Amino acid sequence: MIELKNKDQLDIVFKTYYKALVNYAGNYSIDLDEREDIVQDIFVYLWKQKMEFPNHTALKAYLYTTVRNKCLNVIKHNKVKKDFEISQNIDTEDDNLFQKQVLEEEITRQLYQIINTLKGRKREIILLSLKGMKGPEIAKKLKIEAQTVRAIKAQAYKIIKEKIKDLGYFLNLLITYK
Repeated sequence: MIELKNKDQLDIVFKTYYKALVNYAGNYSIDLDEREDIVQDIFVYLWKQKMEFPNHTALKAYLYTTVRNKCLNVIKHNKVKKDFEISQNIDTEDDNLFQKQVLEEEITRQLYQIINTLKGRKREIILLSLKGMKGPEIAKKLKIEAQTVRAIKAQAYKIIKEKIKDLGYFLNLLITYK
């Protein structure tokens, strides 16, 4: 009969099996610190419970089975932690992308609001520019000189820049999401 009721008996079992159990736990691809914690926890439990075993074979079977079960629990726990971290990371990325898209849309909406306050040719030239047309193309379409397009565009940009100062807050937010 093996009785683990006093410190001396537990020390003998600890010295006999500790390294072997830590090495055995290595079969489960768990890092050394976790393996040592698992084995130490088992010995703490043995001490607290003051367990008894009919022979060395029963003690060894208990120790190795307990190490295996605890290792499998650690593996499951680590997988759950990893899956959770991945899901949190994806949620955070999705949230940041959403916020960035909302800000971009809000800035675009407000920019078009400003452009729509422009009068006549100024608004027309800026809208054509936003569609990707170049100065000479705009001049040809509107049947005016390219130099006139440049001058009107410069006047429109000056007005837009004055009014766009109000968008500074949104622009700064957008920059932080890039």
